[in-house]
Amino acid sequence: MPRKKKEVLDAIEARIMATDPNTGEPLLSAEERDAVREKAREHVRKARKDKILDDMLAEAIKVEEREYEPTEQMEDFLVDLPEYSPCIKIDNVMYFHGLVYEVTYSKARSMADIQWRAHAHEREWKEGKSIYDLHRRPLDRAISPGNPNGVNTVASLQTSRRI
Repeated sequence: MPRKKKEVLDAIEARIMATDPNTGEPLLSAEERDAVREKAREHVRKARKDKILDDMLAEAIKVEEREYEPTEQMEDFLVDLPEYSPCIKIDNVMYFHGLVYEVTYSKARSMADIQWRAHAHEREWKEGKSIYDLHRRPLDRAISPGNPNGVNTVASLQTSRRI
């Protein structure tokens, strides 16, 4: 189990305030202890500054990469899925329903396609309507002056219904 912050600080304080076992006098003078504390403060300040600089560099790199590929600009994309689908997963990253994500143009197009197909699938199951019904094989009907209804024979009508 990790130690609590107070325990860690107490351990550091005990090391700083260490005494000589023979004489019982402190090993470090007050000035040396203050110098150690100041050095620790400087180290922490430098570490925080380095982290901020690294974050700024990463953001600047993203901006430059976006300018290098103008077709891959960032877009805000709202994930709106049917109730059976909680998320879209692309490149092992989950995008949850109802949230807005900043993604590249190509990823947004892929997510829009997945989202549309999920809604089409739900519409197919709930309403019984499919976009693919429009592309099914047509019935064998030919409209002509001699056959205004488009039904050639009773046999062809029966075979066309078996499809």
